[in-house]
Amino acid sequence: MTSRITHLVCDCDGVLLDSESIALRVLHEHLLPLLKDPADGDKLHHAIASRLGMFTELLLDELDVEFGFGLNAVQYADINTAVGIACGDEVQLVPGIAEALKAIDLPKAVASNSSSDRIVRGLRRCGLLSMFEGHIHSAHDVGRPKPAPHVYLAAAEGYKIAPQQCVAVDDSVTGVRAASSAGMRVLGFTGVAHDKEGMHQKLLAAGAELVFDDMRELPALITGLLAEDAA
Repeated sequence: MTSRITHLVCDCDGVLLDSESIALRVLHEHLLPLLKDPADGDKLHHAIASRLGMFTELLLDELDVEFGFGLNAVQYADINTAVGIACGDEVQLVPGIAEALKAIDLPKAVASNSSSDRIVRGLRRCGLLSMFEGHIHSAHDVGRPKPAPHVYLAAAEGYKIAPQQCVAVDDSVTGVRAASSAGMRVLGFTGVAHDKEGMHQKLLAAGAELVFDDMRELPALITGLLAEDAA
């Protein structure tokens, strides 16, 4: 018997805020000049896009190995800072998310691999901060990024509830794995994915209960889960 759903936990980038295209652009701009073979530009673009949602440092680690950039500590810091600034200054809402959140009458939390500062600046810029204030959880603060479950567990602990009482919404394989490992029911979102069809299958394989691509669907999906609980 599953626990009754009482809370909603959202990833930030790609679920609340449409910032992943910004991060992709900035990462590509910084790494493209470092390629040993300039013809690998498209390969680099795909490699970045497929890793969006990861801790930026871990993403850079994997790209450094794959492409042999030889990144140093200063370059890591500069790229990370550039991504954070661009996302904070340019980010927009995921289409339909504000209306969806208003229609869902559940307490809400954020669980993200981004830094707390970046999350807060983005939510403030886009007018969502009041919905989540006091319940914003960053992997930087818990010390273990997704796909480890720690940031989702922190979101549940913030409300003093069991993870099984939460439904999570995430757009990345790492995020879906994290929420599923935490014991939450998970909805996958592909609305701002670069390869919606491919990501749909990946999110299901990672543990999403179902996958959707339009935030206008979210209130009805939550209502359906709550009705299952009541049955």
